[in-house]
Amino acid sequence: MAKLKPGYFLYNCLIILISVIGIIFVLIRNLLQHRPIAPYFRPPGPEELPQLKGKPVIWIQAVSVGETVVAKILIDELRKLLPDYGFLLTTTTPTGQAMAKKILDESIAITYFPFDLPWLIKGFFQRICPAVFILVETEIWPNAIRQAKLSGSKMAMVNGMISDHSFKGYSRIRSFLKDVFSHFDLFAMQSAESANRIGHLGAPLDRIVVTGNIKFDQDYPQFTREQLDAFLVQYGWSKEIPIFTAASTHRGEEEIILEAYLRLTEREPYYLILAPRHPERVEEIIALLEAKQLPYVRRSQTASGVKDGVKILLLDTFGELGLAYAVADVVFVGGSLVNIGGHNVLEAAFQAKPVMFGPYMHKSRPSKELLEEADAGFTVQDADDLVRTIRELTQDRNLYRKRANNARAAVLSNKGAAARTATLIADLVKKS
Repeated sequence: MAKLKPGYFLYNCLIILISVIGIIFVLIRNLLQHRPIAPYFRPPGPEELPQLKGKPVIWIQAVSVGETVVAKILIDELRKLLPDYGFLLTTTTPTGQAMAKKILDESIAITYFPFDLPWLIKGFFQRICPAVFILVETEIWPNAIRQAKLSGSKMAMVNGMISDHSFKGYSRIRSFLKDVFSHFDLFAMQSAESANRIGHLGAPLDRIVVTGNIKFDQDYPQFTREQLDAFLVQYGWSKEIPIFTAASTHRGEEEIILEAYLRLTEREPYYLILAPRHPERVEEIIALLEAKQLPYVRRSQTASGVKDGVKILLLDTFGELGLAYAVADVVFVGGSLVNIGGHNVLEAAFQAKPVMFGPYMHKSRPSKELLEEADAGFTVQDADDLVRTIRELTQDRNLYRKRANNARAAVLSNKGAAARTATLIADLVKKS
């Protein structure tokens, strides 16, 4: 066993302390929310991952929903180049697991990523024995990265991005990160800015490549006019009334959305589709709606439709954001009016919608700037801004159509990152 350097010793002291305090919280939360517990603490047995039997393995770790989508796109490309390999996808969150099981076929093994404790990580690597261990986006788990090196696995970061906020934080531990990054064989970064930043933090310059954003290569859903009309009929909604979709919202944002919606409807009717980032918060949002005496319907409970003309739809199902964007006239993407960092705006842009977002977009800044440059992305600060921007976007139909087309074109013109990244990964495998 290689000698543990001081940075890792301090990191492990910290993470063990956090684990001791946090495990009780995680146990209680997961029990109350019926989430699994055991997968975080033990490697899966061979019977749990039959897809990997007898095959060399590529292990991809994705934190949550967005990273899981990126992983799926990359896996599709890698299978073309490495058809004899088995694939393991791990996620950190239950929502990531749910998305993985929805979009990946049964040939892909899926489980949870363990806590980044040395003995747990070592057990996973001994059981999986991956040829390549891949982290999606800028996810840094020092013990897992170190163990990959000790196990003889190739190590890669894909779709990497260093946000402004992360760069400031990482710069404080640059000497430690320089050692962590020395274990990587490849950094496939979204942009030149992120490539420069990870180089500044100590990543070996000869292992950094700018490949672009894999999210542009997502197989976004497409809908016929008949499908969109059927949705309107299902809820008794008129084609003449505009639809405002507010998606991936977090606590603190729904209040602002509802305030803006009430002000909009003072002058003219609107429909609202409200899609929280975490569907388990639905009861909290229902309480907000009922406190404001706003009639609503839940998507999960209206499969056969409603006929009473309720104007607010609470999207409490999973995997239907594409449809919610496609039927909309105006779109807001959340995690951005509160300090989360913003969520994927490209799915809405692909559906040819101008996109609004709040000021906290540091995790999605390249996509934000791309849409702004195309005159298809708009920052709003509060309910006043939302109302003003929605009215400006909808009052000139010719300008609206131009912006909508610009949004879609911005996505289509930036495809290709997945294929470039897959080629680099395949090259690593052939060298192993």
